[in-house]
Amino acid sequence: MDQILHIFKKDARRHWPEIVISFALLALFTRHELHPWQNSPDVGSLSLFFLSFWGHYITPALVLFWAFLIIRVIQSESLVGDRQWWVTKPYEWWNLFLAKVLFFFVFICVPLFHVHLFLLDKFHFPVRSNLSRLLLMELAMFFTLFLLVAVLASLTKNFAQALLTVAVIVVAGAGLAWLGSRFDSGEDGNSQPAIVDHFQSLLLWGSFLFVPLLQYARRNRWKSLGVFAAAFAVNMLLSALVPNAKTTDTEYRLVQLPQAPARLDFREIPRMAGTPDANGWSEAIPDVYLNVPISVSGVAPSTMVMVDLVKLTTDSPKDSRWSRGWKYQHAELWPEDQLRSLSYEVNRKEYEKVKTVPMNIHLELALSEYQETDARVLTIPRDKFVDTTLGICRLSPRLSEWLECLSTFNEPGFMATLDPQRSPCPKDEKNGTVSEEAVSHAWQFQNSFDFPYFAGYSPVVDYTIWFRRTSLLSDLEKKAPLRGTSVVLCPGTEIRLSKPLLKRKVRIKLDLNDVRLQDLTGPFGR
Repeated sequence: MDQILHIFKKDARRHWPEIVISFALLALFTRHELHPWQNSPDVGSLSLFFLSFWGHYITPALVLFWAFLIIRVIQSESLVGDRQWWVTKPYEWWNLFLAKVLFFFVFICVPLFHVHLFLLDKFHFPVRSNLSRLLLMELAMFFTLFLLVAVLASLTKNFAQALLTVAVIVVAGAGLAWLGSRFDSGEDGNSQPAIVDHFQSLLLWGSFLFVPLLQYARRNRWKSLGVFAAAFAVNMLLSALVPNAKTTDTEYRLVQLPQAPARLDFREIPRMAGTPDANGWSEAIPDVYLNVPISVSGVAPSTMVMVDLVKLTTDSPKDSRWSRGWKYQHAELWPEDQLRSLSYEVNRKEYEKVKTVPMNIHLELALSEYQETDARVLTIPRDKFVDTTLGICRLSPRLSEWLECLSTFNEPGFMATLDPQRSPCPKDEKNGTVSEEAVSHAWQFQNSFDFPYFAGYSPVVDYTIWFRRTSLLSDLEKKAPLRGTSVVLCPGTEIRLSKPLLKRKVRIKLDLNDVRLQDLTGPFGR
C-alpha cells in the first residue's frame, strides 16, 4: 500500500498542470449542465452565446482531455521496452497498475461523482434512490474510458505514437464502414443467440482488462497485441459461424393484410414525363431516395404502429441489383393518419440503369404495434411542473410548440395525444396553430442502455416534446404544407399521456405494378 501511495503522490506532483486543467474543464462542464435549456431568454447574452455554441464542445473536450491525462500518467512509466528508468526501482507491477487506477478514481471519478450529486440535488431529483445508478455509471466509466485508454497507453511508447495509432484506427474504421456500406446485405436487426452475445461481450471487455494487466506484468507488447488480436479474431469467427438467433424475417411474423395492425395501400403515383430525376439531385450524389406514397387507415384507437423496416424488390432478379435489403424507416402511423410516404435508399449507378423500365415492385414492411397503458390526462400548468412519467417539464419560453423536460439517466418512454378542439390556445394562424381536425401526437420509446454502455457524464438528461400533426388526405388535396406547421401549446392545454407497451411485431407485403423507379423520386406527402 505504501508503494501505491508513493507512486500516486509522484504522479500527482508531476502532472499537477494537467490536473488543474481537468478541474477547470469539469467546472465548465458543470456550468453547462446547470443550464440544460441553453437557449432560454433568462440566460444573459454572453452566457447564451457561450452555452449554445461552445457548450456543445465542453463534454467532448473534457473526455478527450481525460484520455490525454490517462495516457500521460500511464506512459510516465512506459511499458514498451525494457530500458526505462523505473524498471531499476523496486516496483511491483500490480502496485504500479493499482496506483494508476487510484489516480483515475481520485482525480476523475471522485470529482465527477460529486458533480453528479450536485446536479441531482440542484434539479430536485432524489439522490438516495439514484445512488446505485450513479455508482454503476462510475463503474461503467472505468470500463469504457480508463480500460480503453489504458490499452492504447500501455501498447505505445509515447503520446505521439498513441496519437498515430488512433489515427490509423480511425482511418481503418472509416474504410471498413465504407466497405460495409458498399456491400451491405441489408439484413438489419440480426442478433446472435443470447449466450453467444454474452460470451462475445465478456470476451471483448475481458480482453480490454487483461491486455493492460499482461503488459504491466510482462512488458511484452507483441504478446499483448497477440492476445488482443486473438480475442478479436474469436469474436469475428463467432459472428461469422454462429447462425443468427433473430433476423427480420423471424422477429417479425408474416401476416396477411387483413390481420395487419394497419390497412396500408399504395396511392396513385404521377408520371414524371420521362424527366431525369424529379428531385433534381446532382449526379455526383452516390445514392437516390425513392419515395413510396401510401394511404393509411385501420389503426386501432389508443395504439400506434411504427414502420421499423422497409424492403423493396422486383419480379426480375436482374432488376433487383439496386435493392439493398432491409432499411430502417421509423415512420409513425396513428389512428387519425391517412397518408404517409416511405423512403428507400438505392445506389445511383444501379438506379440509372433501370429507372425508366416499367416493373412490378414488391414492398415488404416490418411493423411494430404499441398499445397505450396507464393513460391519463395531463393539464399543462403555467409554471414548471413535475410529472411521474416525463420528469421535470415546462413550456418553452422561446418556442411555444415545445415542452422542455428533464429526466434522470435516460429519456422516458411515453405516448401523448393532443386534441386541438379542446385547446385553450388562441387560434392565430400567424402563431402556427393548426386546423381543428388535425389531431397531433408525440411518441418516445424508453431509451436505455446495458452495462457497461451505461457510461455517461451527467445523470440529468434534457429532451424536448413536440407534437406531429396528423397526415390528412384533405391537406394533400388542398396542397396545404405538411411540414413546418406547428402545434402551439399554452397553459391549460390537455394532453392524453400514457406509456407505450409493445403488443406485436409483424410483416406485410404490398405490390406496386407497372411503375418506374424514376416516378418514385418525387415528393409525396411526408
